[in-house]
Amino acid sequence: MKKLMMVMMCVTLLAGCGNDDKKNNNDNNTANNNNVTDTNDNKTNTNDNWFDRFESDLKGKNVNYSNKTSLDATTIGGAEGYRYATENGNIDVYRFEDGDELNRIMKEKKIRMNDKDSNVEVNDHYVIVSDGLSDDIMNVFRGLK
Repeated sequence: MKKLMMVMMCVTLLAGCGNDDKKNNNDNNTANNNNVTDTNDNKTNTNDNWFDRFESDLKGKNVNYSNKTSLDATTIGGAEGYRYATENGNIDVYRFEDGDELNRIMKEKKIRMNDKDSNVEVNDHYVIVSDGLSDDIMNVFRGLK
């Protein structure tokens, strides 16, 4: 009788341990699935970056740039800007926040830089210095939303 009771206690104990392992595995799988979801969300946010999409579309049109330099956009009232150095010249693109400066640029289609007015084109909050740029580059800029 004692042996039978010992066997029953061992079986019960093992069954209880097995359920804990299964629960831990399910918890780990749920945590892993959450991590995968978070990673995908981060990739989505990265892919939604306007400048990343601009660069990707330039490459898609075989417009290669050798260098990307951050510009001090605050000197013209912008929030951020980049210069892409190509074999045919520079591509300067700026992002502006809502405000009087963006409204003025949208109306006048000009930016004053280094004591010189430059023609620009506006796409939402993004401004590209359009002087001397090819149609391929301008079409990439116009096509982004």
